[in-house]
Amino acid sequence: MDSPLAGPPAVLHTRLREALGTRRWQLLASWLESLRSGPRVLLHGNPSLGLLVPSESDETDALLTGEELGLGTWQQDVGWVLGELHEMRSLSVRLPLSVDPAGWDRLAARFIEGYGLPPDPSAHRAATLKALLHLHDFCVFVSWDEAEVLRYTTVIAHLVDEHGKD
Repeated sequence: MDSPLAGPPAVLHTRLREALGTRRWQLLASWLESLRSGPRVLLHGNPSLGLLVPSESDETDALLTGEELGLGTWQQDVGWVLGELHEMRSLSVRLPLSVDPAGWDRLAARFIEGYGLPPDPSAHRAATLKALLHLHDFCVFVSWDEAEVLRYTTVIAHLVDEHGKD
């Protein structure tokens, strides 16, 4: 967050710092630091919705993991999936889908419940950081898309405002 590489990372860094403002940027930096300092557990490694495999019988549903196993706080694992749900919610509002945006919130609540640990503001903060990372990766490794930068900046600002109150 402090010293981006030249090119698209530096451009995005400057744009985000200006658009989000000093208070939000400082909150993001403090959230990142707090996730670095918590107790470590074995993480699934950035699980995604594409790795959730629902059972067709009475068997247990599965989450495929392995490629990116690592250590971190449990909030990082939960936050990664919550971040994807925030992104899907944002996308579903833009597309002509017959999905009630509140359904994404219910799905997030069920995911947290299924994880088996009490709700924690740090998980939602990790979700915000995940959205920030996803924007970075898209701009740097895929292509720069001005509309996506603006959309994600709006989503990130909303998430910081919502979860910065905790």
